[in-house]
Formats: sequence, structure tokens, C-alpha cells
Amino acid sequence: MGVKTAVSVAAAGVAAGLVARKLVRERKESDGDGRHPEGWKAVTVMGDADALRRGDYPEPLRRIAHVLDVRVDPAPADKGVELHARVRPDLQTADVFGDESPDQALRAALRDAKQLIETGEILRATPRPHGHRSVSLFGAAVDRAEADAKGRGVL
Repeated sequence: MGVKTAVSVAAAGVAAGLVARKLVRERKESDGDGRHPEGWKAVTVMGDADALRRGDYPEPLRRIAHVLDVRVDPAPADKGVELHARVRPDLQTADVFGDESPDQALRAALRDAKQLIETGEILRATPRPHGHRSVSLFGAAVDRAEADAKGRGVL
């Protein structure tokens, strides 16, 4: 493959990515914010349903469980369980979450609990375990996507 062809393919890929990102953002704005009207958030977990029903949660969720309504349902097609949680609307939660948004704290706790149940550890993208990588066009795009996704549960 010649240099001109490689540059053309790379430019087309970047352009397609930018167009797709714009379309996704427009669709999100038109469909509302995707929040459950009663504040429920959910993750599907491959784990011990009985332990979750007993309230045996991993640390990230256990730390805030006293201000949550939690429900455990079977996942479709026997693919684990759905762990649903919401911040109880009748409680003052400023002392629990501090300056952090309760929605963001709950999302992070569910995500981290899922990882602990399924893998035994909370996975982190940064700092990168393989060390520093040089800056490249596509690497910069990935870094930007990671930064934009923080706290929103999308990437």
C-alpha cells in the first residue's frame, strides 16, 4: 500500500468517526437523557444471585448501600442477574456523597461492583500498565474518548 493510499484511508477513517460521533450525539439529544424516570440504574452481572439477594455486595456498593434501594432480577436468557439500584428519594445524601453527584457515584459503584464480582479486581485504563506511549493521531482520539466518557458510563 502506498503512502497516499494509507493517508487517504486514515483520513476517511477519521472523517467517518467524526460523522458517527456527531450522529450519536444528535440522536442522544433528541431521545432525551436516557435516565429511568424513577432513578434506577442497572448492570448485568455474572455472579452469585443468592449472595446479592442477601445483601452481600462488594465494597464499592456496600459503602453506599444504606442509602440505596436495591433489587436483583434474573437476566434474560439465563445470562446472570440484573442488579438494579437507585438512591432512595426520601433520604438526605449530602453527607454520603459530598460534592459528588449521587447519580455518578451510584454509576461508579455499580460498575466497580460488577468488575469485582466478575474478575476479582477493579480494572483501570490509567495509569497505563504498559507505561507511556507516544502520541499519535489515533492514540489522541482514544485519549479524548476516554476523557469524554469519564463518569458517563460510555466508551
